[in-house]
Amino acid sequence: MSAPNVNGVSTRVKRVGRSPRARRPAKRAAAIGLPGAGPDLAPAARRLLEGARRVLARSGYNGLTLEAIAQESGENKALVRYYFGSKAGLVVALVDSLVAETLWRSRQRLARGDLGRSPAEAVTDISRELLSDPASYELFFDLFPRLLEDPRMAEQLADLYRGYRDHNVRALWAGHSGEAPQLVRDLAAMTVALTDGLAVQVLAEPGSVEVSRLLSLWNAFMEQTLAQLYEGESEQPASE
Repeated sequence: MSAPNVNGVSTRVKRVGRSPRARRPAKRAAAIGLPGAGPDLAPAARRLLEGARRVLARSGYNGLTLEAIAQESGENKALVRYYFGSKAGLVVALVDSLVAETLWRSRQRLARGDLGRSPAEAVTDISRELLSDPASYELFFDLFPRLLEDPRMAEQLADLYRGYRDHNVRALWAGHSGEAPQLVRDLAAMTVALTDGLAVQVLAEPGSVEVSRLLSLWNAFMEQTLAQLYEGESEQPASE
């Protein structure tokens, strides 16, 4: 989900304002910052992603050809290679685009130091927002097995998930100095796993699980765990 490269992600995508006619395709722009890259994709790259998403929703992965993407987006199929390096790069970027808007807003709040709620609630809110869009998760699960079949795409997917975990770590450890302890990293990883696991159950049997109640339960567990951790940190004697 080579391609963008921030937070360990390796999919390269062009920034806004770069004309594909001004450069040779081999000289692609630097990374823009996925996961959750936000609005600064070049317009043509964004149209390609949006077109690919519509093709995927309508025809499934087997219909996701360069020709179909080009026709749907109104862009030349050669621009897929220019902006994303390859079809594989576009597919990984497409995976990330399914959650990009939610993560972008969260990253902006985190950058401003304005989570608005406790760290645990801020992270839980991300999960709640993602789970409110089962259609995007359905597209993700259509792509997921295809990504694992290709070692290069599987590696890029692992990079995306690493970025998602790191985002949760930064939110959970906001306001604290130094490297986040392993416990915080474990909570971050478990939140990602919980969110994906609930999505599977919601898609398999809508209404079978009460998402809001389960996320509230998980939030309470994180609040208690983090409170104990913070208390332990404050009780440590200051180093001389």
